[in-house]
Amino acid sequence: MNKGSADGFLTELEPVREELTVWRANPEKGKAIPDSVWRKAVCVAKQYGVNPVSKALGLDYNYLKRCMARGGVRVRGKTGAVPAFVEIEPEAAASELACVIELEKGGGTRMRICVKSAHSVDWCRIKEAFLGA
Repeated sequence: MNKGSADGFLTELEPVREELTVWRANPEKGKAIPDSVWRKAVCVAKQYGVNPVSKALGLDYNYLKRCMARGGVRVRGKTGAVPAFVEIEPEAAASELACVIELEKGGGTRMRICVKSAHSVDWCRIKEAFLGA
């Protein structure tokens, strides 16, 4: 990062400040600062530092820093993707699944159970018998 002259800093900052001033003069509720402003702010911050740019423009320091780390791309909170249900088929039938269960009491007593067919075991009863529930 090049700490250039104050005149150079102000000169490079002016177009960003003007665009931000126009946006702030006509704010729409819930509308974010345009990506073009963030990209320009990142360009200036690469040369003069995140702190001076964020202070001069009144931008969030941490957000500008994250944008800078992503190469000038604004960090979006929501992807806009719609959740979808995806069914995943198991590799083997439930009757063929092997299972290892380990239980441990607070005092250090341990129990380990290895079974070849997990579907036939009443896990709640085993837990209750071991832990005394």
